[in-house]
Amino acid sequence: MKDLIAKRYIKALAKTASEAELGEIAESLGKLAGAYKVAKFREIVESPYVEQKKKTEFVLENILDNDFNAKFANFIKILAEHKRLDLFEELYRELTSYLATLNKEYIAQLIVSESYDEVKLKEIQDKFSKKLGVNLLLKQQIVANAGIRLVVEDLGVEVSFSQEKFASDLRNHILKAF
Repeated sequence: MKDLIAKRYIKALAKTASEAELGEIAESLGKLAGAYKVAKFREIVESPYVEQKKKTEFVLENILDNDFNAKFANFIKILAEHKRLDLFEELYRELTSYLATLNKEYIAQLIVSESYDEVKLKEIQDKFSKKLGVNLLLKQQIVANAGIRLVVEDLGVEVSFSQEKFASDLRNHILKAF
């Protein structure tokens, strides 16, 4: 639910700000998303006893050290007015995703059972970037299952190969032949 709300706010923000301004806003939202992981910060932002104006001042002056543009200040004020100061992490994720879409840059997860060296990762990254027509940044994740899976979540692309599935399909094909 929070993701959908964050998406609407980012969509509205993207209509009013340039790409450079969105980059600066993403940086500031990154700081706020990091601060939101701190329990004290969450307590202040989510507290019903602290006025919205005080929360806004706290976020803009103490956390961001007055290092922001006017559009971002208004954005924070609107979030506070609608009691949405708990969306910093989701807003940051949505905005970075939106900026990546603008630049055709996407993060791909390579889920494998063993670690690959940098040369092999670069080769896989280049081939899939060329195939999909976008810039990919490949991140490796090592898990226990036997197989390989490449997931580009923002594009909705998933390519996988599993030894168990291959063996199962092969058995079924042989059994059907008889």
